[in-house]
Amino acid sequence: MIPKNRWKIGIVFLFVLIMFIPTAQAQQPFDITDYWYATVTPLSADPELTIFHSDVKGVVHDNLESKTFDRMTSHCLRLGRISAGKMSWTTYSKFTDPDGDFFIMEGSAEGVLASAQESSFKFLFGTGKWKGISGGGKSKFIFMTRGKQQINPTTVQGFLRMTGTFELPKK
Repeated sequence: MIPKNRWKIGIVFLFVLIMFIPTAQAQQPFDITDYWYATVTPLSADPELTIFHSDVKGVVHDNLESKTFDRMTSHCLRLGRISAGKMSWTTYSKFTDPDGDFFIMEGSAEGVLASAQESSFKFLFGTGKWKGISGGGKSKFIFMTRGKQQINPTTVQGFLRMTGTFELPKK
């Protein structure tokens, strides 16, 4: 004969299992490299304060075996400021998969001007298979042509490595 307390504990455990497991979300790793090209337009270009915006377009390579994000395209808008040798910016990025579904990310950073910049990002919105996406992580920008001979003096090329996690609602 099983004591009543064990039955109660078992029933509560079963209830919790039934109620919460179907809605649980599993974090999944996110690791991509975005190869990009940017057109930079200054609003003000003074040694004391430079304000600029960038229109950035790229193609994505997924570094994980799943290749979930492979062959996506990116389109990003960045608003930045350079003052006292430091650069800060906010970026909104749209990543579109080959089926036309997309998600939007927000990134921001502040740091010393360098050929590599680190920032953080978070997922804001998604459509289609990306609807309800959440998560975020860290990214590192590598500027390939800053300070070098460029095709056009108002362009910059490079790549962006993004790592973190994402979650999609359970369907």
